[in-house]
Amino acid sequence: MVDGPERYRIDERVRTGPVESWSGLDQTLDRPVTIRILDPASEIGKRVQLQARSLTRLEHPALLHVLDTIELDDRFGLVTESLPEEGLDEYLTDKGTLPAEETLVIAIQLGEALTALHAAGFAIGDLQTRHVGRRKDGTVVIVEGPPTGDANKIPARPQDDIVSLGELIHELLVGFRPQLDHQGHHELHPSISAAFRQLIRRSVDTEGQWSDASALVLALRSLSHDLDRLSTSADSERVDYLQAERSWLAPAAFVALLAAVVIFVGLFITRTQIGSSLVDNVRDVVRLDPEQPLVIENFENPSVGTAPVTTRPGAIPKELTIVRIVDFDPAGNDQEEHPEKIILINNGDTSNGWYTERYTTSDFGKLKKGVGLIIGLGPPQQVDRLRISSPNIDWSFKIFASDKNAFGAIQSWGEPVAERDKISGTITVNLEGSSGATLLLWITDLGKELAMGGHRLTVTGLTVTGRPIYG
Repeated sequence: MVDGPERYRIDERVRTGPVESWSGLDQTLDRPVTIRILDPASEIGKRVQLQARSLTRLEHPALLHVLDTIELDDRFGLVTESLPEEGLDEYLTDKGTLPAEETLVIAIQLGEALTALHAAGFAIGDLQTRHVGRRKDGTVVIVEGPPTGDANKIPARPQDDIVSLGELIHELLVGFRPQLDHQGHHELHPSISAAFRQLIRRSVDTEGQWSDASALVLALRSLSHDLDRLSTSADSERVDYLQAERSWLAPAAFVALLAAVVIFVGLFITRTQIGSSLVDNVRDVVRLDPEQPLVIENFENPSVGTAPVTTRPGAIPKELTIVRIVDFDPAGNDQEEHPEKIILINNGDTSNGWYTERYTTSDFGKLKKGVGLIIGLGPPQQVDRLRISSPNIDWSFKIFASDKNAFGAIQSWGEPVAERDKISGTITVNLEGSSGATLLLWITDLGKELAMGGHRLTVTGLTVTGRPIYG
């Protein structure tokens, strides 16, 4: 224990360095505190003594509240609220990366704290995850800030803090800070969404940088609002779907029973007046329009082996099960494009995915017309949308659909049901009710080179939305 003034008990050193941090107790108010001990002859010590009065007026939940100053023989002490037990750096190490929603919450808190600091005439200069503590309720607080922390650049500028916060957001999303290229520009990780990339870019680049920290906070809040809106919309859609399913279950069972009766009778009788009347009676009971098929493919000729098909009128699209995904490289020497990476698609980690080989140019080094992924859906399905998640920029593709588990040459797939050029980031493609047991995502251009070493395309997620064809 270190001896201190009568009011404060100084217990245990928790941080070393030019500024030592000690845990302690305010014995008058019976509350834990942290005491920063400085050399008053040092540059930092001089600044603290000069600015202590201003620091005590700074109050923000994400700023460590300065409570008092004390004299300790030949040293000087700054008394603050107690430090959180966990640092943001430790939390990030444990988690690896943070989801977009949590990243935004943390960034907004830190951005508001920086706004308050700048308004009071202070700046940090180089905000790192090790300079931020995390409380038990999940909120964060800057624990190494002006003017006592090793974070400080001399002189620190508000613009430096905006750059640092942009770099920190990048670190929370992908696990590391952006690197500088040979021209001094920040290289942002391609897995980061377009909205985040734009926000980070305006933070870390001096050209077009946010005017101040409050402008950055406003952009963060806007992005957070957009994510909340999208999440709410998705939740509502799921609720609506569940309600629709419940309303459909009872009549569906009845329809299935009647359909089975029709099929059974159709196997043993030709289409007589009796058979025709039976079909009409079924339509009348389930209130189907004459143009809406209940069953009746191959009713005319029951000897044909194709199974009857039943579709549900007005069914609400839902996510379909992907049975398998296979790499497709018909023009390659080994006809493979990293099949071992297929398992990384839809694994929940947006920083990893399946990727192609590297090529010298975006058009596959003029060696082939394209490569792709075959998406197997099991039995034929009515497909409404295909959502593709990729970090690449300006890439192009075509989508084919087949009622069979097709492979073969690209020419065997027929005409594409959709195609897109110069796509960046995640895209949802409307397939307008195409049907098929298999989809082919055929990549025709790899887009911009995102790193040294050549062009390649990464796919991190595939989601198919549609309606089953019952048969």
